[in-house]
Amino acid sequence: MEVVYVSSDGLDHWIDAKLRPTQTLDQAIAQSCPGQMIRMIAGSYHFEEPIRFPVSGTADHPIIVRGEPGAVINAAQKPDNSVSASNPGRGRYAVFQLIEVAHIRIELFTIEQAWPSAFYIENSHNLAFRDLDITAGTYAFYANGPETRGISISDCRWVQEPEIWRKLRWDEIHDGKDEEGNVIEVEYRYLNGAFFGSDDIAGDVEIIRNDICDCYNGVRMDVSHHNLDAPVGSFNRDVRILDNRFRYIRDNPVEPEATAIGWWIGRNRFYNCHKLFSQDGVRGGFWYYFGNICWFDSRPGPEGDEYNGGAVFKLGKGGSIPQPDYPSACLHNSFFLRQKYIKKGKTRGLINARNAIEHADPTKLPDDMMPLDQSFFGPSDKLYLSADGPMPVTFSGDLANHVTYPDVFKPYDGVLSNPRPSDIPLFEDGLGGCFDLRPEHREGYTDAQTIPMPDGTIWQSDAKSWPGAVTNGRVIAGPDYVPVDLEYVRSLPVLND
Repeated sequence: MEVVYVSSDGLDHWIDAKLRPTQTLDQAIAQSCPGQMIRMIAGSYHFEEPIRFPVSGTADHPIIVRGEPGAVINAAQKPDNSVSASNPGRGRYAVFQLIEVAHIRIELFTIEQAWPSAFYIENSHNLAFRDLDITAGTYAFYANGPETRGISISDCRWVQEPEIWRKLRWDEIHDGKDEEGNVIEVEYRYLNGAFFGSDDIAGDVEIIRNDICDCYNGVRMDVSHHNLDAPVGSFNRDVRILDNRFRYIRDNPVEPEATAIGWWIGRNRFYNCHKLFSQDGVRGGFWYYFGNICWFDSRPGPEGDEYNGGAVFKLGKGGSIPQPDYPSACLHNSFFLRQKYIKKGKTRGLINARNAIEHADPTKLPDDMMPLDQSFFGPSDKLYLSADGPMPVTFSGDLANHVTYPDVFKPYDGVLSNPRPSDIPLFEDGLGGCFDLRPEHREGYTDAQTIPMPDGTIWQSDAKSWPGAVTNGRVIAGPDYVPVDLEYVRSLPVLND
């Protein structure tokens, strides 16, 4: 592999005990070719215009851009108030634009103040981003276009805005509407973004071992209005969100929009997050939530912010709002909660099994951390769970200590089976982040839990595993990733909403 050295000034520098010629980063990328490693030496880099890759690498000879300690790109951009929960497009600033390219890897440096995004990807594939430290921006990564697939983001860190959790109101970030339905643009709308955002991409995305902190959303993948009627599986397919840390997430760590199929959300740690898993108005299914750990020691927002309740699941409102087409499973997770499990909405096909769900004792927390009478679910006239139909909702084998469990399921005939109620805490120290079950709860099951996979096969759990994410000090591995078999999925019956 040919090594091309770059520096902030493009002059000769002592590198590895030799005086070597360098180029600037934009010059090196403009002249890049397959099989090159573009090596950034320490320094402060700044670019007024986006850097666009003109050519692709190959599978055997990728193009690699690699930094070293002290290599920092300070984009010095100001927030772009025209971008809010929307596609920034190629016309707006990004440090790097990867448009109709492939087999490129970018790793091991820092990016600061890149508004609206650090990376903009369009109709590109087989791209890898590793060990990047990114601060600020509406998005760290934004991907667009139906030819976009094969995106890997691993071991990166993103801090969007350190004040977003405690000092900013939710409705100062999320646009509102007046009585006529007109959008009211709010002051901090440019923060309504995500670590990874996308629009109309095919999928095959892996987001693993990242540290995603102080931001509005973690992963939010959308579909544009003109593609809403495309066959399920055309977009947002085969997404793996594994082994990440989500901290101080003001809205949703995981939020597919419109359609999603084959999502694996496993072994993540959710610390001080508002609503974990959004299924609001999302078609598709085969979503798997497993081995995740959720806990808190803080609540979001300044005094007077009404949007601080949160939940584990955010569901659609029912009526004409799209519902899942295929089953999903939430199993062997550990939740230490100050919020409801589900507040309101409607879903179908949810297999909720063998989780450990501990609600904290509000009298042992600081004042106003959670309601003294926090409920397990929201009101039954606003939450619709049914055991009827071809895709019933089932709750089976969950361990929970809420005072109303299992009676809270009385309005939902046939949904609950094999409950494990408790009148004591479930974990060794939920507030302290120790999620080993207390000895009283360390008991497996008599049989395996079966879960349908998106290729027509069946996965079976280890019956010896305890409730929750941790058994004998180890987080469960969960089901192995299985790509969606579109032929199989599209052969399944189509359900009416």
